[in-house]
Amino acid sequence: TVLVGAGNVFTSQRNSSANPAVDTIAVGGTVTWSGQGGNHTVQSQGVPSFTNSGTLGLTSYPFTFNVAGTYQYDCAIHGGLMTGRIVVR
Repeated sequence: TVLVGAGNVFTSQRNSSANPAVDTIAVGGTVTWSGQGGNHTVQSQGVPSFTNSGTLGLTSYPFTFNVAGTYQYDCAIHGGLMTGRIVVR
């Protein structure tokens, strides 16, 4: 599991990358975005895509990636100010 905190930016808790948060996981791996307060979402951008979260607040959103590819995402509320990328191999 890779934890990515959504505060004012997406920050990978695995490797400290931020804006964009970048994580590499194996096919079948799960990423969990953890809300740190405020209104934020996880919104898939482009192809391949994944299911978007609702508003996080202080909740978390796990997603299991079963198909290899590079997945881009942002916050639907903050757009390009909050971005990330998941590389699935």
